[in-house]
Amino acid sequence: MIDIKLINKPISVPIRYNAYYKLVLLLAIIEHCAMSKQASLQLIHFVFWGLRSEYNYKVVYDFSKKIRETLPPWSFEEGIDKILILSYINQYCKKVLVKNIDTLEIEITENGEKVIAEIKKLELFKEDFDKIKALSKIARSRLDKANQQWIIF
Repeated sequence: MIDIKLINKPISVPIRYNAYYKLVLLLAIIEHCAMSKQASLQLIHFVFWGLRSEYNYKVVYDFSKKIRETLPPWSFEEGIDKILILSYINQYCKKVLVKNIDTLEIEITENGEKVIAEIKKLELFKEDFDKIKALSKIARSRLDKANQQWIIF
């Protein structure tokens, strides 16, 4: 009889796919890019798209600094639903319904602000934070207007 043994080997996962890393980026995006520490899902996806490559970042940066008014087609961030669930479970963020425009936004909580402050104090993720901070606030109305200019044909 043959004796078969299976051994699980750890697999290295790049940090950019780690859920807690993305959670930290989410908190930084809401703190630095959103108005009143409330971000629309569209803004969150847009900034995450900008962090994927240098070309994307340049587009987002130029848009945030009003160097450009239009945007190329951009894509949603995969797995953001899991990151949002983590943020709700850990009470780093909460959902807020903005009644005057009838949309759902994500707001950073006091716990989330404490996490960001501690990470900054320890100087972790400094390069990522600097990139996000450089974008500054991006108005929802500008992003909506730019996305309405897409033409399929």
